[in-house]
Amino acid sequence: MGAFNSKYLRVGRDYEMREQMSKYKFKKLIIESFRNGLRLHFDSILLFDNGAFPSAFQLSVLALEELSKSNWIEHYYNISIGGNGFPDQKFEQDWLKLLYIHTRKHKAFFGDGISGNYTSKFIKFIKSGGLERKKQKATYVGLDKKGKQIDVNSRISTPNQIKENDAKQIISLLNDGLKNLCMEKKFHEPDLSITIKNELITDELLSKLKQWKYRSGIRRYQLLETKLKNSSSQ
Repeated sequence: MGAFNSKYLRVGRDYEMREQMSKYKFKKLIIESFRNGLRLHFDSILLFDNGAFPSAFQLSVLALEELSKSNWIEHYYNISIGGNGFPDQKFEQDWLKLLYIHTRKHKAFFGDGISGNYTSKFIKFIKSGGLERKKQKATYVGLDKKGKQIDVNSRISTPNQIKENDAKQIISLLNDGLKNLCMEKKFHEPDLSITIKNELITDELLSKLKQWKYRSGIRRYQLLETKLKNSSSQ
């Protein structure tokens, strides 16, 4: 008796031919993207502590992209669940493709400055694609572009141009955001207790994040941790 093709032996969630993504897969993407973002974040800190600043910067931006993707998918999922249902296949496909565009994930993470939470200079940097260009500089040796052409007269770019402060800033930015998320869930925003990522937002995570002692210098608002300390001292 000939061998069977195993992909036809099971009928269920894993082997259904669907036109649109299942709710299970949405939730799985949300959790695993967030988990991977945390992994990349703490790996970037290890690289920073060992003086590998270009690689630390690159990995930190990748962590930001994964965390942004997780938040973006969860927002899409919650809006669909709480509204008129999930959009049609074409809309879903067009939206899913945005998750593969790095600059869109950068913009999604910071929004339009989140009502002035970041300096205008930094938001302009994000909107112009500056973070993606800097990530590329932290990764590759090459020449700059002038429009769609390669500028053969430009200086050769090397990852060593990314310095300690560059890596420190982006890691701090991400670390503060994650720490704030943990503090909000614990003390300030009870609605966050129903987030799909709830199982990963723990006191253990907060304790680990607190080991990073630097600040980004580009946030305009106080972190919840600071607000709570100030209110308790009054």
